[in-house]
Amino acid sequence: MTTETKPLAEAKEQKAAPMLASLREPRVYVRAVSLFGVLGAWEALGWTGIIKPSTFSYPSVIASAFLSLLFSGEMMKAAYQSSQILGAGLAIAIPLGIALGMFMGRSRTFEYAVDTFVYALYATPVVALAFPIAMVLGVDFAGKTTIVVFFAIMPVIINVYHGVRNVDPMLLEVTRSFCSSEWQRWRDLIFPSIVPYLVAGLGMASGRALVGMVVAEFLMSISGLGALSQDYIGNLEMDKGLAPVVFLMIVGILLTKLVDFFESRFASWRARNER
Repeated sequence: MTTETKPLAEAKEQKAAPMLASLREPRVYVRAVSLFGVLGAWEALGWTGIIKPSTFSYPSVIASAFLSLLFSGEMMKAAYQSSQILGAGLAIAIPLGIALGMFMGRSRTFEYAVDTFVYALYATPVVALAFPIAMVLGVDFAGKTTIVVFFAIMPVIINVYHGVRNVDPMLLEVTRSFCSSEWQRWRDLIFPSIVPYLVAGLGMASGRALVGMVVAEFLMSISGLGALSQDYIGNLEMDKGLAPVVFLMIVGILLTKLVDFFESRFASWRARNER
C-alpha cells in the first residue's frame, strides 16, 4: 500500500511545485502590494469624505452594490441581454474575419480588390459609424450587433492576413514539389502556421467586442449592462452605477484568460509536434 501511494504523492508534489515557485516570484508580491495600496488609498478617500457619494464611490460600497445587484437578479438579467449582442457579434466577426484574412493572404487579386476598404475601415473610429448604422439597420439587435462586428473583425482580418503572408515560402515550394493540393497545403502547413496570429487576433477581438457592446448600448437603444449603469448614474446612485463596470472588467479578464489558455495549449501542442 505504501508503494502504491508513494508515486501518487510524488505526482502531487510535482504538480504543486510550479504553483509554489510562482508564489515565490517577486512580481506576485509587487502586484499584490500595488493592488491593495491603490484600493486602500481609494477606500481612505471615501471614508474621509473627500470622495462625494453623488459624484463617485469607493471599493467597499461598490462591492456591496455589486453583490446586491447580483443576488437580486438585476445584474444577471442585464448581462444576459448584453451577452446576446456580444455573442452574436463575435459569432459573425470571427469566421468572417478568418475567411477574409485567408483569402487576402493567398490571393493577390482578392487582396487588391478589398485592401482599400479593409484599411480604410481599420483607420476609421468605429464610434463614428454608429449613427449611420443606426439609420440603416435600426437601433435594436441588428444595429447593435453590427457595431460589435465592426469593432471585433479588424484584428482578426489583419492578424490572419499577416499569418498567411509570413508562411515560409521555401516550405510552400516544398509542398508544390510534392504535388500537394491546395487543401493539403492549408491543412499541413498554412493553418498550423497562422494559429499564433489567429490567437493573438482573437485576444484583441474579444476586448474590442466588449467595448463595441458597451458603445452600442449607450449610443443606440439603451439596454443591458449599459442601461443598468446609465440608469443608476442618472439617479446619482454611483455605487450601483459603477457595479456593472466592475462586472464588465471581470468579463474582460475572463475572456483574456480564456484566450491565454488556448494559446498555451497550442504552444504545448506545437512543441510536441516539433520534436
